[in-house]
Amino acid sequence: MVKRYSHHPDPFVWLDQIQNERQSADVDQFRTAITLFKDSTSPQLIKGISIADILRDMELDSETLCAALLFPGYKNNEITLAEVNDRLGESMTKLLTDLIQMESLFGIKSMRQRGAAQMENLRKMLLAMVTDVRAVLIILAERVWQLHDIKTSEESVKKHLAQETLEIFAPLANRLGVWQLKWEIEDLCLRYLEPEVYSTIAKSLATKRQEREVYIQNVMDMVSTLLKQAQVQDFKIHGRVKHIYSIYKKMTRKQASIDEIYDISALRVLVDSVNECYTVLSVLQNHWPQVLEEFDDYISQPKANGYRSIHTVLLGPDNRFVEVQIRTHQMHQESELGVAAHWQYKEGGTQSAHYESKIALLRQVMAWQKEISTEANEPQKLDLFADQVYVFTPMGDIVNLQQGSTPLDFAYHIHSEVGHRCRGAKIAGNIVPLTYQLQTGDRVEILTAKHANPSRDWLNPQSGYIKSARARAKAQHWFRMKDALQYVFAGRELLDKELKKANIHERPDLALLAAKFNYKHADDLLNAIGTGDVKVAQVIHFVKPPLREPIQLTPLPHAPQQTSSHIQILGVNNLLTQMAQCCKPLPGDNIIGYITRNRGISIHRQDCKNMPSAKDINQERIIEVNWGEELTGKYPVDLLLHVQDRTGMLRDITTLLAGEKINVLGLQTQKCLNPQEIEIYITVEIDSRDQLKKALLLLQHVPSVLNAKRRE
Repeated sequence: MVKRYSHHPDPFVWLDQIQNERQSADVDQFRTAITLFKDSTSPQLIKGISIADILRDMELDSETLCAALLFPGYKNNEITLAEVNDRLGESMTKLLTDLIQMESLFGIKSMRQRGAAQMENLRKMLLAMVTDVRAVLIILAERVWQLHDIKTSEESVKKHLAQETLEIFAPLANRLGVWQLKWEIEDLCLRYLEPEVYSTIAKSLATKRQEREVYIQNVMDMVSTLLKQAQVQDFKIHGRVKHIYSIYKKMTRKQASIDEIYDISALRVLVDSVNECYTVLSVLQNHWPQVLEEFDDYISQPKANGYRSIHTVLLGPDNRFVEVQIRTHQMHQESELGVAAHWQYKEGGTQSAHYESKIALLRQVMAWQKEISTEANEPQKLDLFADQVYVFTPMGDIVNLQQGSTPLDFAYHIHSEVGHRCRGAKIAGNIVPLTYQLQTGDRVEILTAKHANPSRDWLNPQSGYIKSARARAKAQHWFRMKDALQYVFAGRELLDKELKKANIHERPDLALLAAKFNYKHADDLLNAIGTGDVKVAQVIHFVKPPLREPIQLTPLPHAPQQTSSHIQILGVNNLLTQMAQCCKPLPGDNIIGYITRNRGISIHRQDCKNMPSAKDINQERIIEVNWGEELTGKYPVDLLLHVQDRTGMLRDITTLLAGEKINVLGLQTQKCLNPQEIEIYITVEIDSRDQLKKALLLLQHVPSVLNAKRRE
């Protein structure tokens, strides 16, 4: 690529050069843009022409070059949007607006210190905010200009700019497939960040240049002969040297010196069709041994940014490794220019349908930490941005929310208490309603009251106050806690009424009674009575035992030995018992026995919902039981999880349980009324209540799990 931007161009000399490349209407557009500057020697105009030249080398359309020329002047208030709109039209105005919007992101200080997640969100936000991808290309070109312009700056300035560029702009250029800019950006950044390493590699390349060129030319001649013999038509062969940053990364990855890197030089074979690509591969593999672990077929499985080529490493002449890239002429053009190829010769040339599709799907390329899977080629799965918005906190952190989120979703995302106390919101300093749908780039400030007081209107899906299931669940939890006090009063009234009916005139010790039902406090028990979770008849049973003689049970001589160590019935061991499947008691649970007709004694939890009717009708069948002293073995327990549906949820849950050495006996899922939520029913083997308590606590912290509890 010709570095036209390495000097300070004269605007009118530059116009004369452009006349040989562009149509007259485009030249007139450039001339108009230059006249918008009050001074033809303006440093901002010179900078703009330099940036435009970088894009000119990529053969972008004239409108993009014109916007690049104007951008520095507009950014420094030498040119106004009104002037641009009046002289050059609305599309140019919109492109400049996109540029300023992207530029505003880099006014946020210390983003790197906020962590990798914030850096990733910033990269995503860059493309989520822009409506015209050409703005991204102009921003990349400006950064290349800056890297050249700071050669004489202080070391701290160069290192800061290079580090930021390597973390944000190089990955951006890579994902857009703009290799020309990516390689130049990476080499310049390495030059500033690791000057000694850069110098060592550059000198080594220069020292062995002549020997390498002779060897590569020899290999090129041999490949050309082989392809002619195979009757491959219209092929081209180029030799190239890896870029310095690429060599540096390989040296670092392999912990090797530059002398140990054998594929510094490479061949690139260009042919007319995909079939010929595989013909070339077959010819070369038949002539020289292939290094299998270095083979990549990006034609059958393109990279996420659309890159297509075959890569292979061969053991060539003199037993030296040679890297070969095989692609069509069209693939080569696309790989060099990436999305920029879409605008190549826009004024009259043909445009590739492949790139028409690629631009339409641009926002999908932001899977920064991993390549998009091949399954993502299904149209309905492609858009990685459509359901996301990226907004700022007042401190400048980026928050990722689902599309359609409101200030209340944002508030509950920050903290439950912020959501509960939310009374209003400001966007960029202006008051907005709580139903306002957040837009990418909004800076959100939440106005809070002194005390929490959510509105029940927030929970109405038609009201538009809350979008996310997680925020809705947090608001619902607050109301459940508020209602709990009312249920305590209702439970107390219900208990007093039943005590009176049972001729019990003295209220029992509620704290002791609560402990029998596995509640920490008396109010918890009263709340459970008020909500119906505990039947008042169960409570009365403990307050007023049945007036009868205990049933005399005869031990069964051949009862399983396991029973005697687990359950004691009226102090007697070795009786036939079985654990009720409806409530699945666990050691430590308060339990009660029910004498069945043919299957011995069925052991239930005292709060089992199946017991009250049995106690009311068959009081003589109820019997007191206790856990034995030797508690060993595993017990089945049913769990209920309420979760937000997402890919990998079941895997995360089962992996966690396996890590705790908890065996899963059964698993079933059921959709909720909210299509984004499901209920998961799991039967596991547990050896103690402590293990159950720990498992539930860990499950509560699995992402997207809204609630995890023992199934009643």
